Amino acid sequence: MGLRDQIEAKQRRTAKVPILIGNPSAAAAEVTTFQVALAAHLSEMDGKRRAGRKATKADQEREKKLRADLEEAVQRQSAQVVDVEVQSLPEDEWEAALASLSEEARDAYELNDILAALLAASCTDPELQDADWWAEQLKKPTWTDGDKSAISRTMLELNVLVPRLAALGKG
Repeated sequence: MGLRDQIEAKQRRTAKVPILIGNPSAAAAEVTTFQVALAAHLSEMDGKRRAGRKATKADQEREKKLRADLEEAVQRQSAQVVDVEVQSLPEDEWEAALASLSEEARDAYELNDILAALLAASCTDPELQDADWWAEQLKKPTWTDGDKSAISRTMLELNVLVPRLAALGKG
């Protein structure tokens, strides 16, 4: 495929918006607890090896159990966040969305008033392309200003800002 073909095949940019759905503090504490327990056990096993003693079957079972517990805790921690894939909007859709903002909000790129519409239009998952549903979700007290700011930042990165090509590498 030639350079022209590659450029002609350019796709809309996508990104993942991480949405916190659980309690990351409790999950992180659980991971830390298992990491510390595993590290202590491994240190104890290293001490035995240095003293010329072999690990017992019970030691091996304990290590296996601690590793499994840690893996499960990491999975529970990962489940506290879901990634919603969004894509850049065609320029006319982006401009139309911004046109509905007040001049001050438009100048400051304050997107909160159109965030639900932007999410619905940008989501790659058809199940999430419902602006009314997003509006209901974003009104809930569980959505912080930080959550909304992160989504707004992603929308701006996709539709306005120049991508950081150096961070992308050449694959």
